[in-house]
Amino acid sequence: MRISGIYQKSGNIESFIPHQLPPKDPPLALSSDLFALNAEAHFNLGKLNEMALRIPETKRFIKAYVIKEALLSSDIEGIHTTLLEVFTQPLGKSTKLNKETQLVLKYTEALEVALLNMKEEGLPIVSRVILAAHETLMSGTASDYAAPGHYRKQLVRVGDLVPAPAQEVPRLMADLEKFINTAGTLSPLIMAGLAHVQFEMIHPFLDGNGRIGRLLIVLMLIDSGLLSAPILYPSYYFKTHHQEYYQALDRVRTHGDFEGWVAYYLRAIISSAQDAHTRAKAIESLAKQLYERIQSGKRFGGKMRDTAFKTLEILFQSPIINAVDLSVQLGKSYNTAVRILTNFQDIGILVEATTKTRSRLFSFQLYLALLEKVY
Repeated sequence: MRISGIYQKSGNIESFIPHQLPPKDPPLALSSDLFALNAEAHFNLGKLNEMALRIPETKRFIKAYVIKEALLSSDIEGIHTTLLEVFTQPLGKSTKLNKETQLVLKYTEALEVALLNMKEEGLPIVSRVILAAHETLMSGTASDYAAPGHYRKQLVRVGDLVPAPAQEVPRLMADLEKFINTAGTLSPLIMAGLAHVQFEMIHPFLDGNGRIGRLLIVLMLIDSGLLSAPILYPSYYFKTHHQEYYQALDRVRTHGDFEGWVAYYLRAIISSAQDAHTRAKAIESLAKQLYERIQSGKRFGGKMRDTAFKTLEILFQSPIINAVDLSVQLGKSYNTAVRILTNFQDIGILVEATTKTRSRLFSFQLYLALLEKVY
């Protein structure tokens, strides 16, 4: 049995300090089954990337995929809300966000901050990126006690695990950073899986470790070029198979079973990539049908047709909308926005989501149904 770390005793408490990655004594054993899973995962990620590149204006559905991962990752931590609530919140700027929805929106902001640091500032995945993501995730929420943007300064307990003492966290994270950014013999896909389990064993923050740890997987896949955009939601599989998720993570510490974790993780990537690909195809098909409906519709002639096409693009990013918001995004008058929304409702693209005349909300239910469908 491989030893994945040591226990350090302080009084009556034994804390676990993981060894550096990659696994040693023995090295990670990639069996024929693991090779096959790794190849299948790469194939499905490639299909997903190809699908994403084929769809014009990819950004129109990236937001929904990011929110879906945020919802699922948060749900694992007992934070429950819905797509409808999350998409409705930006329209209620004057209202106070409920705690659950606020935390989900913070996840999407944390991902944006991390990608901004990586892409525009050219940073690799280092502590600065991870700490900035954590600060964004935790700031301005009921979790402010969790020292946003700072590693923990005290001992914590997670179930029957007491992670490393606080003074060890900076060193352990520096070692993890080195592993993430050093090319080795392992595939980047497997490295992302190993980095996730190591992060969870270190448990560097007082709160938010699970969400940042799962976000780290997506960041590493993007950084390595295996994923073109944050259109994968591995938390879909982790949530569906949550008992196996925690068991596989725990067996790394208790039995040194990195191979068991990697097998589970690769199945998660395969399933999530397949689900995301199926959803992307459905979105592509829906967009094509609706463009044709607008093109052939008698209600949209001349410049109004161009405005209708632009509105459809907006709806794929903001599937809950009102006339004021649409007029701003279109750069058109309020009356034009009302006319478009009314026509879209009449031809079955939108449904009214509220009965309040002064703040009528419209829902792109056809799209939301695709995002929520269980395949």
